Amino acid sequence: MCKKFAIFGVCEPLLTAIMTNYLSLFGDYLRSERRLAEGTVHNYLRDCEEFVVWCGAQPESFDPEQATLDDVKGWVVSLAEQKKEVVVGGRRKQVALYNPASINTKTASVRALFKWLHIAGHTTHNPAEQCRSQKTPSKLPTFIPEEQMMDILERLEERLQSDDYEVRRNALIVMMFYCTGLRLSELTALTRNSFTPSWESVRVVGKGGKERIVPIVSTLRHHLEDYYTFTLQKICPSRENLLILTSEGSPMSRYQIERAVQRVLAECGVVGKHSPHVLRHTFATLLLERGADIREIQELLGHSSLATTQIYTHNSIARLKEVYRTAHPRGK
Repeated sequence: MCKKFAIFGVCEPLLTAIMTNYLSLFGDYLRSERRLAEGTVHNYLRDCEEFVVWCGAQPESFDPEQATLDDVKGWVVSLAEQKKEVVVGGRRKQVALYNPASINTKTASVRALFKWLHIAGHTTHNPAEQCRSQKTPSKLPTFIPEEQMMDILERLEERLQSDDYEVRRNALIVMMFYCTGLRLSELTALTRNSFTPSWESVRVVGKGGKERIVPIVSTLRHHLEDYYTFTLQKICPSRENLLILTSEGSPMSRYQIERAVQRVLAECGVVGKHSPHVLRHTFATLLLERGADIREIQELLGHSSLATTQIYTHNSIARLKEVYRTAHPRGK
């Protein structure tokens, strides 16, 4: 751990009073100017605080003017060297705590902090500007094949007729992710007012506060209306609450919704990753395979950059190669 930022000889209360809490100001900037969601702001500040603490300081006493490129590089190296213990085949094994993608995410948070500090005039240099990201292996988005997804939808249809509120609600959650491609945070925040009166579309507030309109297919529209009526009658008579509620009538957390999705997909036979984001990937991949324009998919997903959406074209190309390999007489 670097100790160069530790300041001695000054009592802590006085030090706190005379130092600027740059992390707090950075958080205000992320919320007000970049309009990031609170969860995203939390992740940025957590990563930056980890760097500050590694440097031997505290958020309220951190002096960015003392930071150097070597400090940032040293912190990155320390992240790469951290290990955790896992059990594989009955044996304990030491593996990396952070993969390259996770390290790059943390580095990007610190890079954003120093970029803001420099532009805002809080420091005369940007020590993180020259810190490069680590190389990461290209990974295609995980999605559920169309044939398997059709079987899952049949099971969901049965569950959506249940008199058990949680069974019906969880099935609706999975169907909504698949039919709309929403992010977990976006679905969690939905209220009745997010939808048009006839449930034909939903207004979604995505990353950076960007709004978009997502159409609702007729099948989902019918189930949403039934679910909402069922909820008013059985769970919570208030029309002001969020759409997705617990059986006690309180809002479900992101964690609870994610666990509900994982449970339903596991029960439906999905192996490997079965998170809400897998359903978002499935939504995008199947639209592309059915001939949807890539820019239309970008709009539905709420991507600010087309490059982010284009990764799904690689999924389709990989699928075509597999079809060729198995079906063409010269493919093997």
